Amino acid sequence: MPLYFILSGLFFKQYEGFFGFLKRKTNKLLIPFLFFYFFTSFLLYCILLYPDQLHVACYNFKKFYYDDYIMFNNPIWFLLCLFEVNLLFYFIQWLAQKLSEKHKTPIVLLLSLVIGFTGLTLGVKEINIPFFIDTAMSSLPLFAFGWWLFRHSNILTSPIHYLRGLIVIITCFIVLYYTAVPVKWGVNRISLNGIGFVYISGIAGTIMVLMLAKIIGCLPVISYWGRYSIIILCTHCLLATLITTYFSPYLSGVSYLLIVFTVTMLVCSFLIPLMRRYMPHVTAQKDLIRI
Repeated sequence: MPLYFILSGLFFKQYEGFFGFLKRKTNKLLIPFLFFYFFTSFLLYCILLYPDQLHVACYNFKKFYYDDYIMFNNPIWFLLCLFEVNLLFYFIQWLAQKLSEKHKTPIVLLLSLVIGFTGLTLGVKEINIPFFIDTAMSSLPLFAFGWWLFRHSNILTSPIHYLRGLIVIITCFIVLYYTAVPVKWGVNRISLNGIGFVYISGIAGTIMVLMLAKIIGCLPVISYWGRYSIIILCTHCLLATLITTYFSPYLSGVSYLLIVFTVTMLVCSFLIPLMRRYMPHVTAQKDLIRI
């Protein structure tokens, strides 16, 4: 999860003012979240798995407000959380610029850390704020680091130096090995002992992955999945649930997991061009709200 938040911050743009920014993030994040939240729940309850238990759906929609339960499609929590992180970071940038244009960057990073540790403290105390707002607070420093990394380093544009890259990868791996702590990002849960390491390990792991990606270069299938990752994010849980339902009586162990993964990704690869063509406005391929 730190990798995804940092990458999102890496490509943060303010665009043409707040309302333009809000429209863009609504098109790219909020609309896909809302569509797949309701569509996935309806499809599974009413058609595929539990057609006789429609009354349970109403209870689970209420439950979402109270403790962030995403009915049958847990991965899409990230879209709503990332939408909130973007808005929160936009406000922090605006405030930092008002306070001091010269010291905007350190103010942004400081405010992000204050909000982030506040969110982590809520996680330690097991206090949830509805709609993943507490997770958005906890992940804000990672997003801010990505924003800083794009503006104050050449990690994306510089040519790869293999020996130097290998040294960075090994160093980051060692840091990650000794600082990694279990964090349940979806429900914002972390132990008190891990609160000081969560950002260090997240940054180290992300730098390690970025350097590995630069060394490996472009892999066509992986790049294709990455380009349309929002479609995979929103559909793979539904597919895996259905595949598991049909394959679990016959397989177990590693072979079972491998078959579920392989079939899921094959179906996702088939769905990508279909959704791009027939459902572009709810998969962030085209804007539903006019910019």
